[in-house]
Amino acid sequence: MPRLAYLGPAGTFTHRAALDLAHAGEELLPLDRAEEVIATLADGRADSAVVAFENSLDGPVAANVDLLIATGEDVVITAERVLEIAFTLWRLPGDETPLRGVASHAVGLAQCGRFIREHGLETRAASSNAVACREVAEAAQPGWGALAGADAGEQFGLVAAAHGLRDDERAATRFLRLGRRSPAPTGRDRSMFVLDPASDRPGSLAGFLQEFAARGINLTAIKSRPTKELLGEYVFLVEAQGHLREPQMRDAARALLRASVGVRFLGSYPEDAGRPRPAPAVDPDAIGSRLDEMLARTDEQAAS
Repeated sequence: MPRLAYLGPAGTFTHRAALDLAHAGEELLPLDRAEEVIATLADGRADSAVVAFENSLDGPVAANVDLLIATGEDVVITAERVLEIAFTLWRLPGDETPLRGVASHAVGLAQCGRFIREHGLETRAASSNAVACREVAEAAQPGWGALAGADAGEQFGLVAAAHGLRDDERAATRFLRLGRRSPAPTGRDRSMFVLDPASDRPGSLAGFLQEFAARGINLTAIKSRPTKELLGEYVFLVEAQGHLREPQMRDAARALLRASVGVRFLGSYPEDAGRPRPAPAVDPDAIGSRLDEMLARTDEQAAS
């Protein structure tokens, strides 16, 4: 039976994404750390994996991005899932002590920052939101709660004390399904690459990006991550609209490979149909007034 690894235990947001992304007949394999999830896929103990990639409030999940970049080239992205995120406050049953601290994944703590600040709470990071529930239940420390999904705490004997906690109503997290082969084009796909431009060659990154622009390919994200070898050296994770099997993307990839050996393909995959709609285009009539507002904050003549 094929196995799909994910950050567990059951009840995490990653678990919910894994349920949505699982194929028929797959066995879900919960693990306690994202490093284990990636390692289990890389060494063949799992056939696929699901990891959180980025959220709308705190940006990329840096640790998971680094894990993805560091995996072997036989691991690629095969699908994505975007989930709206809201947290439930889970507490010990019968605990009426004033709340003084909360545990959650670091991303969860960031997404509930306003609630934490308003209540002056201590925080404790856990490897996942559901693990935070388990740790709160096991510690049985009055005054502490866990911030997790709406179905995360009950399995550990906790009770829900508040629902719908988040800093922004638009909060969402994108999850990636990883596997061995990216699916065929669907007509609405994205592709991701890791680019390692030559730090001693001016304009090398711009040259990489120009290969996409010259072929009319829209770049949807550019993220930099340190190489962790020398201070100031970075690789760039680039996401673009289109599939590697499409002529324009294939030609762009060929040009990238011709320019540098520091290019890695991370996969082509269909866009989640539930993705939030992009912001509307700028109204041309509003450009003039916006420019006037900018000019109003500058002096007209140079100082003598």
